[in-house]
Amino acid sequence: MILAIDCGNTNTVFALYTTNKEIKQLSSWRINNDSKRTADLYFPWLLKMFEISKFEIKNVKGVSIASVVPETLVNIKSLINKYFNVKSLVVNENILDLGINVNIDNPKEAGADRLVNSYAAYKLKISPAIIIDFGTATTFDIVGKNGSYNGGIIAPGVNLSLEALYLATANLPKVSLRTLVDTNSSIIGKNTVTAMESGIFWGYVSMIEGLIEKIKSVDKYSNYKVVATGGLSNLFKKSLNNIDLIVDDLTLIGLVKLYLNNKKN
Repeated sequence: MILAIDCGNTNTVFALYTTNKEIKQLSSWRINNDSKRTADLYFPWLLKMFEISKFEIKNVKGVSIASVVPETLVNIKSLINKYFNVKSLVVNENILDLGINVNIDNPKEAGADRLVNSYAAYKLKISPAIIIDFGTATTFDIVGKNGSYNGGIIAPGVNLSLEALYLATANLPKVSLRTLVDTNSSIIGKNTVTAMESGIFWGYVSMIEGLIEKIKSVDKYSNYKVVATGGLSNLFKKSLNNIDLIVDDLTLIGLVKLYLNNKKN
């Protein structure tokens, strides 16, 4: 089994994969990021997750990590070094070259997750693609046919916008994101909560559709496949007509493929 770890801005996802005949996720667990959570605090939680899912840590043969949060990465690396007797690969540290071109002004600025998504799209043969990642930020990444990372767009994530709306206003309540399907019944809110739900949900749908349309108005991107990923992608799938494919665990699959590729080399 390979343990893939994706450290995002808000949460870290640990996922177990088997690679016997094909890459297949066995289980995954999500925990909020806390810079004060040391390796010794991570381990009991992770051990319990393994036990609940009926897997054993001793069967993990390798670890592949991508992180956009330096503080979290330090603790995760300490966890692996202390409690796992296996080789670990870290994107942008001991995995320096993903084998794809990074065509932006400063390649060092590209987030590890965005590079791994580009690599995964290439390996899964779904590039060229516009990859939309629904996370703390909503990102749109342009991936060339050969997996090259060609830049993108960064917008506030939907939960970030919900939080900002609540914190920056005196009389608006805190609401949770939920899927809205029927525009006839949900576009116009009849109270404060439903008005906020409509503004956030349909506002994001409109932003996503509008940005995809803008990107595809550039001739060289007009035929690119649109791929959605990230924890919130399925909330929008029934309301976005221009999404061609949803791959929930694109980053994690990319991490596993990177590990296997580096193991061969």
